[in-house]
Amino acid sequence: MTDTILKNKSITGDESSVLHKLILFNSNHIWDDVISQLCKATGFDMLKCEQIAVFAHTKGKALVCTGEISKLNNINSVLKEINLITEIE
Repeated sequence: MTDTILKNKSITGDESSVLHKLILFNSNHIWDDVISQLCKATGFDMLKCEQIAVFAHTKGKALVCTGEISKLNNINSVLKEINLITEIE
């Protein structure tokens, strides 16, 4: 079969509509500071932020959220205020 299905590509070619991922990496920050900053950056409740932090701590990295690049850049800039290690894919 030669048909190929393309996923995660914008039909219109508008790059802003492509969903990206914001990843948080494990680091040597104070636990409560990480949780607090995640809450501040994302608006998620404390339980969700703790789950993200636990996953980053145990697996080395965690998905914070997905979305358009402008949204992720805003969240990422808040996380960077305390020098958390992040990446947008």
